[in-house]
Amino acid sequence: MWRMSGGVWLAVLLMLGCAREETPSGNQPSSPQERQIRNLWVDTLRGYALLDFERGDTVSAALRQTAEWDLLLPALTPQSRSLDIFLNSGTVNPAGKTLGVVVEVPYDQLLQAPPESQFRQDDTSAAQRVISPSLTGEGLFVYDFRTHVLTPLPKTLVLKTRSGKYVKVQFVSLYKDAPAQPNPFDLGYWTIRYTISSTASFK
Repeated sequence: MWRMSGGVWLAVLLMLGCAREETPSGNQPSSPQERQIRNLWVDTLRGYALLDFERGDTVSAALRQTAEWDLLLPALTPQSRSLDIFLNSGTVNPAGKTLGVVVEVPYDQLLQAPPESQFRQDDTSAAQRVISPSLTGEGLFVYDFRTHVLTPLPKTLVLKTRSGKYVKVQFVSLYKDAPAQPNPFDLGYWTIRYTISSTASFK
């Protein structure tokens, strides 16, 4: 029977040891990743889009009654006078598992998710909404009656997804190509900046 010499065995063991060292552990948390969604136009015939931050994209309307999305974004037109952004919480959709909180901290300055006790699931009545539909300062946007433009406020939406990941979200613009001075007739194009992390730290 053919046998390997001691030197050959040593070489094989060294190779296996190196291979193990180069393979990252699957249990190690990944570092926070910043991403952006630009010019997301929501179909006005359907009336909404379902956004999943873990995928970094929208999902089919057929998944509305599942936990496979985080935010319901409404279609917007120049005639829109409301801005109803819903979490996929257990009250809006019984299968939903997304939790959220709006914090009065600008996106770039928020380095840590709020305490677990601040994350909420109740998302039904206007008084209880995680994201207020108000356009006068209580929500994420304010409406300028002079220019007829919706402007994001310096607040940050923080989510905890179905798999326990943390996401901080900045709504950059609702207008095509996110210009500094939007044309009110170009309303309906969502530009969203977000950071997703496997821990509560966004650093």
